[in-house]
Amino acid sequence: MTQTAQLSPSSVFVVSGGAKGITAECVVKLAQHQPCKFILLGRSEILENEPEFAKDCFEESALKKRIMENLLAQGEKPTPISVQKMYNKIISSREIKNTIAKIQQAGGYAEYLSVDVTDTSALKQKLSTVAERMGAITGIILGAGNLADKLIEKKTDQDFEKVYTAKVQGLENLLSCVNPSQLQH
Repeated sequence: MTQTAQLSPSSVFVVSGGAKGITAECVVKLAQHQPCKFILLGRSEILENEPEFAKDCFEESALKKRIMENLLAQGEKPTPISVQKMYNKIISSREIKNTIAKIQQAGGYAEYLSVDVTDTSALKQKLSTVAERMGAITGIILGAGNLADKLIEKKTDQDFEKVYTAKVQGLENLLSCVNPSQLQH
């Protein structure tokens, strides 16, 4: 017997790893077909205000040059790691904001929470706060993950644990934060 979930504008999905990448694209498509509410979870921090030096700069090398110039102006020595870290933070924040905008353009609603799904207490606290505002969580989409791209025989125990924890413990933590009777089947 197959059951089909009945989605409505009041449906609330919690989406791990849902603000960037392939999961984000899937959520945008879902919002285009059935506008509803999404709580997007990810470990990335979102920049409320992008640094002035980064505004209107979208080309990678130009943005990295501006980051280096900014670090020098602050009296810091730019290193490849520090420049890449700031670059990743800016690009990640832009992608998250873009995903939220696309969901809203499709008629849905989305909020982003910076939280690690393997941190049970932080996850529960943040989800309960947002669920009070948005309504009961009626679905879970699991997209969180950590990359450890290499052949299986070359994976270390740490590689395996990193990937496994985000998927399995992340799902267990999400399920512990949601009232199972409210999930749509």
